[in-house]
Amino acid sequence: MNDPLTGQLLKIRDWTYENYHWAYLAGTAVLCQSLFFPDPARTIYAWLGCALVGALLEPCVNPYRQVYGAALSRLPAGVALTFDDGPSEDTPALLDLLQEEGVKATFFVIGRQVEKYPEVVRRIVADGHQLGNHTYSHPNLMICTPGRTRRELERVQQQIQELTGQKPTFWRPPFGFRSPWTQSAADQLGLRAALWTVNPRDFQDPGVEVIVSRTLEAMDKGVIILLHDGLASRSQTIEATRQLIRRLKEKNYLFVRLDESNG
Repeated sequence: MNDPLTGQLLKIRDWTYENYHWAYLAGTAVLCQSLFFPDPARTIYAWLGCALVGALLEPCVNPYRQVYGAALSRLPAGVALTFDDGPSEDTPALLDLLQEEGVKATFFVIGRQVEKYPEVVRRIVADGHQLGNHTYSHPNLMICTPGRTRRELERVQQQIQELTGQKPTFWRPPFGFRSPWTQSAADQLGLRAALWTVNPRDFQDPGVEVIVSRTLEAMDKGVIILLHDGLASRSQTIEATRQLIRRLKEKNYLFVRLDESNG
């Protein structure tokens, strides 16, 4: 693959992430039209129908929509660092950094990872950080039944209570994807949905400076920053977190856990 083509593909990928709700609507319409309405004479009606389906489903993938249940995506004050997909072998280094800087964060943990790193989970709590529920197996909840959704969340609630004596009060859906019935299942477990304000896409490993710049460009008071500490090597995230903390401290931002926000 030549460099110009690679560059164009990366631009398309980044546009999709930055405008994913529009990409989702267009993609849904194109897919449905091509699969179910191939007759050119019916194309306009097909597009209208498929666009309506996309509009109904779009709130399921948009972290700022509240159509299918309230979700925290901004705080009244402070800045919240949140980390998904851990714990992992990289999490202790991240905890060391947060301890050095005197910053508290919120960790949305996956049940399978909790089984692998129980001592790290205990340390997260011992260091004064908040634990959140990120499901047991990290599924796409848009295609999960209400029963499967509840089991995914309930299992992690039990794991964390057994390890720490505490139960999470916040949860975050994998990929940010929810179905119309997802929050109802979470409500039964006393869980409040928490999404994000700023997503620098550190999971792409775009480089430390890119992660930092994407975050700083979107900074404001009351933001929830989405980062990751599991499912891949997170050395870039750790260094980016170090730089972000120091640069945000220079701007007098106050770091908070989600449960300290009163949001």
